[in-house]
Amino acid sequence: MKLKKHLIDPALGQHGYFPIDLSIDNPHWDHNDVSDIEVFEQYLDQQRKDTDRYIAYGGYLEQRALYRNSDRFQKGAVRDIHLGIDLWAPAGTSVHTIMDGIIHSFANNDDHGNYGPTLILEHDWNGEKLYSLYGHLSVDSMDGWEVGLRFRESEIIATLGAPHENVGYAPHLHFQVMNSMLDYHGDFPGVASSNELDHYKKIVLDPNPFIFEL
Repeated sequence: MKLKKHLIDPALGQHGYFPIDLSIDNPHWDHNDVSDIEVFEQYLDQQRKDTDRYIAYGGYLEQRALYRNSDRFQKGAVRDIHLGIDLWAPAGTSVHTIMDGIIHSFANNDDHGNYGPTLILEHDWNGEKLYSLYGHLSVDSMDGWEVGLRFRESEIIATLGAPHENVGYAPHLHFQVMNSMLDYHGDFPGVASSNELDHYKKIVLDPNPFIFEL
């Protein structure tokens, strides 16, 4: 798979990308707690050694083991299907916009298990409005953000947050592309239940073609 756009530091991208399996079908997570940051990062480091690549990515429409032990995602209809794509890199890694756009909205969604600092850009794409969401950013990234602020393609828009500011996850970027914001501002669902999936698949686009030459 050939890289099309750099979402995170291009220097790290030179060390290669590899897919990572966080699904309920991966037997490793039957006996290891993927939500434990130390356990997950040990697994990530081993995958980097095995693949001789550095940036792990994946997760679009993946039914994830991560949400098994989370009250946030287990209340009512179980939500465990991931709607975006994640890219794992160290805290402080630069995050870059996927295309020209302006800030639509932003927020620090700081309740446990949420996105933490979140930025949403609005784009004109093939004559239509498109929205990109960048989650799990650093708190310092929010300095200077304001609605309507314009960014150019590949410009640095933020850095990745550490676990204490990305509300409990190993450092990574959650990236998501939507054709509508519905009534959301500074937030948008990133995990869905199986009975919501048909609804969200009409709104949340496959992010892979925006990043990779498939």
